[in-house]
Amino acid sequence: MVHFVAPKINDNLEGWGPPVDLPPTKFRDIPYAAFSKTDKLGKAADWTANVRTGKPLDRYSVDGDEDGLFQMVEGRSNSKFTAASHGRNVRVPFLARTTSNFRDFRGRNQEERERSRKWDRKDHAFRRRFDDRRRELRKASIEVQADWVLKEELQFSEMSKLSFSNISEAQDIVSCGVLEYYDKANDRVSVKSEKHLERFEDRTFHYVSTTDDPIIREIASQGRGRIYITASILSLLMSASRSVYSWDIVVHRVGDKLFFDKREGSMIDMLTVNETAHDPPKDEKNLPREEQVNSMQSLTIEATLVNQNFSQAVLNSSQKHELERPNPFAEEDERVASVGYRYRKWTMGEYEVVVRTEFDAVLKPAREEESPLFLSLKALNEVPDLNTKPGSGSDWRNKLDSQRGAVFATELKNNAAKLTRWTLGSFLCGADQLKLGFVSRVSPRDNTNHVILGIQTYKPREFAAQIGLNLNNSWGIFHQLIQLCFKHMDEESKAVIMKDPNKPIIRLYSVPEDAFDEDGDGEKDEEDDDDEEEEEAITIRTE
Repeated sequence: MVHFVAPKINDNLEGWGPPVDLPPTKFRDIPYAAFSKTDKLGKAADWTANVRTGKPLDRYSVDGDEDGLFQMVEGRSNSKFTAASHGRNVRVPFLARTTSNFRDFRGRNQEERERSRKWDRKDHAFRRRFDDRRRELRKASIEVQADWVLKEELQFSEMSKLSFSNISEAQDIVSCGVLEYYDKANDRVSVKSEKHLERFEDRTFHYVSTTDDPIIREIASQGRGRIYITASILSLLMSASRSVYSWDIVVHRVGDKLFFDKREGSMIDMLTVNETAHDPPKDEKNLPREEQVNSMQSLTIEATLVNQNFSQAVLNSSQKHELERPNPFAEEDERVASVGYRYRKWTMGEYEVVVRTEFDAVLKPAREEESPLFLSLKALNEVPDLNTKPGSGSDWRNKLDSQRGAVFATELKNNAAKLTRWTLGSFLCGADQLKLGFVSRVSPRDNTNHVILGIQTYKPREFAAQIGLNLNNSWGIFHQLIQLCFKHMDEESKAVIMKDPNKPIIRLYSVPEDAFDEDGDGEKDEEDDDDEEEEEAITIRTE
């Protein structure tokens, strides 16, 4: 039986510090803050207090009878202390101490006083803006339910250290769709020769998820691959460490296969604006009506529509390039936007990953005998200052032609997550070129009319190096997520990968099998019993 041995107590009868002969000897020469019984002590520690006064000089004063019992006062002799209770608050004579300072201030000249007032206003405004940013919390993309089980957390700091290089070359499986040719005349667009951005209200853009894709179902039924995903979802996961806003991805495990999906109503295909900026756009509910045109919600819709319009406005619709199969999502009598789908397969160690990638256009080669070049077309839209005076020109109009590098550096800082996703998307589809358009509003307060101010062309791999994108790290993040899913998911189960709205963390939740299978009443729609393939499409509309 184990016996309890009382430890030796080393009491210091001469002071508050440890005794000189305190064992062990290794602590003898270590400096410490010495205390003496003659030191003045203020208020005793009150562990029940839950608030702190905003006046530093009153922090240790007595607040009424209750705190009066804890106030220590010094008697006539420094060797004795007594506890006293006061019937009124004891306060530091602040005014008396500042009288001389006040007289000095009155003696300043007018210029010094004005400069002091300016600094006071700037400091107050800075603290107000800082407090506004600190108090504004972002909402989660989806509410975590009570029956969800947290399985794993992955910090961004950990993700930045991941790497995976054992990746095979992409193998093309099949390509679908019809592409239009890029008009080279658009490369000459500049601020001085801007081009009006046409709106394509009659064209449909499909954003079909993984499990609703008939081609992916066909490939999976043939036993080709273990991981199935779209380029939109894959680029989001691979660039997860650069994201700020919350998002979520649904994962289905069927036997030894994983399907990375998006839920109904997901916003991952909508484009963010200034997501990684120091001062990102505010929620529309926190802005007056006249400034809501630059709210987070309005800018997201505007950026998505601008990107869609740009991808069609720079094409020559009279020439088309047909791929192996027709567009699998197009319906009869529907005018589909120019888009091509390339289904590709990568081998990542023991996993075969099947990805549906997409590109926007083709470009005629320099020689007729060569194959056409595949393009990714994306557009950056300027967020103008609403107080810009008419005729003064926006920031891009003043700088884009002469200082395009500086403009792009600012965009890279403010939209790092979006640019990374675009770069990964163009790399995954095997695009030969990535063309970035710079689009601005005709009028700062009109978010429906835009002009193209310039177009820049990049090669995806060179552009990735320019923005500091490590492809091995991106593959490493995705490989880690695959391993976590297989580790925590049963053979027939469902999970959710969610980015925390306010912290640099990704969480993996196990969710019930019937999660997200709902209609307006929370139950699955009866019309889905025929197992028809659902499609999600966004048609450009301007209201």
